Amino acid sequence: MRLQENVRPTDRQALLGNLQYLRAIAAYLVVLYHARLLTPIGEIFSFDFGRAGVDIFFVISGFIIQYVAARDDGGRPGAFLLKRVIRIVPLYWLLTLSIAAILALVPRLAGEGGLPDAGRIVRSLLFIPYFDDAGEVHPVLFIGWTLNYEMFFYALFAAGLLIARPALRLAVVSGALLALVALGLATAPRSAIGLTLTSPLLLEFGAGLWLGYCWRRWPMVPARPRHRAAIRLAIVIAFAALPLSEAFWPTLPQLLKWGVPAVVIVAGALALERSGAGVAHRGALLLGEASYAIYLGHPFVIKAISLLYARLHVDAWLLHVIALCVTVAIVGIVGVAMHLLVERPLVRLLRHRLVPRARPAVAAGELGSVDSPPSNG
Repeated sequence: MRLQENVRPTDRQALLGNLQYLRAIAAYLVVLYHARLLTPIGEIFSFDFGRAGVDIFFVISGFIIQYVAARDDGGRPGAFLLKRVIRIVPLYWLLTLSIAAILALVPRLAGEGGLPDAGRIVRSLLFIPYFDDAGEVHPVLFIGWTLNYEMFFYALFAAGLLIARPALRLAVVSGALLALVALGLATAPRSAIGLTLTSPLLLEFGAGLWLGYCWRRWPMVPARPRHRAAIRLAIVIAFAALPLSEAFWPTLPQLLKWGVPAVVIVAGALALERSGAGVAHRGALLLGEASYAIYLGHPFVIKAISLLYARLHVDAWLLHVIALCVTVAIVGIVGVAMHLLVERPLVRLLRHRLVPRARPAVAAGELGSVDSPPSNG
């Protein structure tokens, strides 16, 4: 993998390849978590740390909103929300309606969450949290629970855009996130909406906002090998903390277990970017760009492969390993194809029709969202 050394990004054309790379890694952590039970491997080795991909996504999302929207949409909350809806909704609605149609035709494919009725479909499409039959806060497309967080965060940030001073806006939005989490700790809400709107996971968006704010004020870090080595070591340690914390401190709150390492990982990637060490691998960048499609589409791929694999009655461990690797590869192929053939054309069409004068997004300015429920995923 080639690194871009000693490249000085401008304010308008900052190189954010490292975040795209992280998005690909985060998406595949989630994929690994959901593919774990495809074979007996997942029954022996814990892949719960794959849920930490969501924490990384949330931190990145906060950074991107501060980096792009705070610059382009200050004082224009309506324009900001429209762009976010265009970016998030089309593919999510398409896949949600697809899975609702599939379950209506083949009810036996429904899991513990039960068959969706019209009310649940509508609430899913409108990002209104609810409990399914298994007691989880899962919409029809179960991994869409994270989008409930994303859309609420967007609404809160949109309100903050009415504040002209960036520092004051950041303080107000951050304070609102802290207040909501404190309210949740004090009242212990039991409703799906209450649990979502007061979850400690909201603080990960806040951490991303602060990283975005600091990004504009950080000077270029001198391109010294020992500095980059220290940053890379911190990133490696943070990644290692994800499975280690699950193995040794499984009862830790998710915010500490995976949220803190996620902040370190994203901050480290940004520090490397600022120092001129940005990822320039086309395949990694493409996977990062397609991470939203990979994230939303991977349950379909895994479910289809699991139905086929169950009929083969495979016993050899080598074949189990191969099957897991092939599944991960197919998820990537399908996700990239969906991104190029469905997601990107839809977003471009809607932006052209609804936001004709919008300035083009910068390298990572069109980050989507992302999985791992507050309870057990």
